[in-house]
Amino acid sequence: MSTLVELIALVKELPEKYLPEAIEKVREIKDRVDCEKENRVHDNNCPHCNSSRIVRNGHKRRKQAYLCRNCSKSFVVTTKSAIENSHCSTTVWKQVIKDTVAGVAIDKTAENLGLHHETVFNMRHKILYCLEQSLVAEPTTLTGTCETDETYVLESEKGRKFPENHNRKPRKHGAKASKPGISNEYVCVCASVTGTNEQFAVAINRASPDSQEILEVFGERVNEDTIILCDGKQSYNVLNDICTVAIAKRINKVNGFHSFIKEKLDDMRGVATIYLNRYNALFSKIYAADMSVVDDIYNLMTSANGFGNTIAYTQSEKLLNI
Repeated sequence: MSTLVELIALVKELPEKYLPEAIEKVREIKDRVDCEKENRVHDNNCPHCNSSRIVRNGHKRRKQAYLCRNCSKSFVVTTKSAIENSHCSTTVWKQVIKDTVAGVAIDKTAENLGLHHETVFNMRHKILYCLEQSLVAEPTTLTGTCETDETYVLESEKGRKFPENHNRKPRKHGAKASKPGISNEYVCVCASVTGTNEQFAVAINRASPDSQEILEVFGERVNEDTIILCDGKQSYNVLNDICTVAIAKRINKVNGFHSFIKEKLDDMRGVATIYLNRYNALFSKIYAADMSVVDDIYNLMTSANGFGNTIAYTQSEKLLNI
């Protein structure tokens, strides 16, 4: 069975008299898999002191626990990870990641997995936050010849109830800006695609970016060997002291990335602007990627990389405020 959703759907289709037996079989399979995992040699170091002198030390919340002989601290495989205190299984987390990559609605994921909407919402934003912070910690390096340009998406306050004195009326999905052309109703997303098929996208401001904003986005990502191909916008000249900036008639690679971003946002019926850079991190990760990206994201979330966070932190900190 390829996914948890398919397994649940299959069980639901069974006649009621077979349900207890089917559930028991699933539990037996799960217990056997968990046992096999626990019997494997733990290949991670201690998340507290990075020592490899660790031994198994019972269980904590149905997870294999370990004791470090170096610092005498106990831990489980998810300690100091993004899912440290989660009660959901690996299978559930991977299904939520898979649905996030595919752009499946949160309500649909919650229905398929038998979870509450808020639970899936919090899980999704832990995934997005982890991806964003991984790109902040290790910015994508623009090597060789890189196509660079901006695209514009309509600002959104999706999920928010407007007060009576708000500066604009709520929009319906698919609505247009009230002003023609590029205005402060649009959020600028700066993007670049390298010759080695690496890409990133960052929302930096409303309307067109100035030189300081271009430097803020690209300054730490380029070097003297980088060649930036752009459409001739004067703001990019600020990078001339760091790399080579050239004008190109065709920048199809980055335009393709722009189209991918807009298609994903449209499929999701838009995302709130405060979360836009989290989704940009997701789009940067999954563009032109295969389904192994689900395992890559899960491995990132379960590594002791310092990206762990509480639900309250995910909902309130490091949001896009422009």
